[in-house]
Amino acid sequence: MEEENQRDVVRPYVVDGIQEYDNPLPPWWVWMFNLCIVFGVGYMIWFHWFGWNQLDEQLQKDRVTQVEFIKAHTMVGPGDLSERLKDPKVTAEGKVVFTANCAPCHGNLGQGVVGPNLTDRFWLHGGAAADIAKLISNGVPEKGMLSWGPILGVQKIESLTSFILSIQGSNPAAAKEAQGEEYKP
Repeated sequence: MEEENQRDVVRPYVVDGIQEYDNPLPPWWVWMFNLCIVFGVGYMIWFHWFGWNQLDEQLQKDRVTQVEFIKAHTMVGPGDLSERLKDPKVTAEGKVVFTANCAPCHGNLGQGVVGPNLTDRFWLHGGAAADIAKLISNGVPEKGMLSWGPILGVQKIESLTSFILSIQGSNPAAAKEAQGEEYKP
């Protein structure tokens, strides 16, 4: 009974005509708060003071794995690649991949928006099929282009390369001006 009376004690101040009860916090909340403090102290000791984290080592392993993935999934040789790129099914798949991933920066027709125009004969990083595939796979981080290799995989990069080569010379309306050097096959 005494505890109930203690729970209904009104705080001595009033703000904007609102009175507050001076009730204690629920015990489960106090326990959770204390557990969070204990966890935080333990975490700080474990990872920051004694350096028992392997996060740096794991990051290095992940970087090595990604580099190996990119090396393993870049195109094999221009001869191999050119045969696969002539398939109309591959080009059709590439158009789907292009529309889903590349169109925001390069435009629906490859005319260039933020990224360069892909329909002319001028290239910033080489216009051969192997160069295009490598560029898609590795990206251009300093220009804001993602490394699409780990995201798309080999088949989609091949199909995307095929589509990009198929739109060469299409010269859509309102195309971005030429950038880079002219590629002559």
